[in-house]
Amino acid sequence: MAKDLELFDNKIIILYILEKNSKALTIEQIAKFCEDFEDITYFDICSYIQELESNGYIDETYQESGDILYGITNSGLSTLHELLELIPGVNLHNIKKIINKNIVKIKTDYSIGNVVLPVKNDEFKVSCYIKDGSDELVNITMYAANKDQARNITKNWNNDAEEIYEKLLQMMTKEILEDE
Repeated sequence: MAKDLELFDNKIIILYILEKNSKALTIEQIAKFCEDFEDITYFDICSYIQELESNGYIDETYQESGDILYGITNSGLSTLHELLELIPGVNLHNIKKIINKNIVKIKTDYSIGNVVLPVKNDEFKVSCYIKDGSDELVNITMYAANKDQARNITKNWNNDAEEIYEKLLQMMTKEILEDE
């Protein structure tokens, strides 16, 4: 009976994670949310996902990359809201605390970085990138005439990469008006 109750609670946690997230998630992302739950393993999550999907509580969509994303259905939402009332307040508070802590990890599942490569003497190439999971959003390699310039490029990229990326995207996608 205790094992059945644990499975029940863990499935509610999966539904709760999918409801609280603003987008559908991969199994790997769901697993990241569950890292701090001692009794939920990756294999458990796969099993829960399969069972929740077969019961119509979640559905799957496919990305162009081939990844499978899972989202909560209307039936899953209504069931979740009914079942949340059955969880004692302390447990629900702990679940929310763990999930909110891990949501930061999921939303920042991209990395910003750079690599500085010496070319000759005091000259460098600085490769700046943003990766979203395994997808590379941007990779720019620039020439730096000296160590200070290379240091400034890396510092500015690390501090303002998102803003620089947005500006580049705007500039690269704007329409060029021809002279009339």
